[in-house]
Amino acid sequence: MFHKTTRTCVLAAASCLALTVLGGCGSGTADEPATVPPTSNALGADPPRSLGDAEQCLTAGLRVHLGPGNNDMQGAHLPLRFTNTASQPCTLQGAPGVSYVTGEGGEQVGLPAERDTDGPVVTLAPDETASAPLLLSSAPRKTPDCEQVQVGGLRVYPPNNTEPVFVEQGATACAPPLDGPFLEVGPVRPGADSTGT
Repeated sequence: MFHKTTRTCVLAAASCLALTVLGGCGSGTADEPATVPPTSNALGADPPRSLGDAEQCLTAGLRVHLGPGNNDMQGAHLPLRFTNTASQPCTLQGAPGVSYVTGEGGEQVGLPAERDTDGPVVTLAPDETASAPLLLSSAPRKTPDCEQVQVGGLRVYPPNNTEPVFVEQGATACAPPLDGPFLEVGPVRPGADSTGT
């Protein structure tokens, strides 16, 4: 009798121990979810986005600069480069707005660039660079009636942005009425050396 009772208690304790390990013994139920430690997102961290869901590049997250190019009868063909300085991927599409200016924060000189806006969506990972082909026309130096004006650089609006940046670049334009446009720019494309030639 004593032996049988002891054996029953041992079996019952073993069953309860097994259910405890499986989460089914005690005051909780087997249907309750296990406690999951909080993720980094729940703690306020910003998880990295994939390239497939990147947002539009903003001027504040771009370094805009000119790369080396080449010259021909039309003028200087240069890549206008856009480097993603943000910590997340972003996208650019279309052509930037470009105009000559007297200097940083200075007045516009001549008409803004003619733009070819038909281009692909370009996704830039952090530190990656894309470029738009830019032509600085040689016409002001060849036009007899041109009242030449020396400019200090370019005012550039990255595609679909309203905040410009200044890019230093000496060039020659003409005063009105022969004021251009003496700039042409194409859409942003992958790679740092798009010159359109």
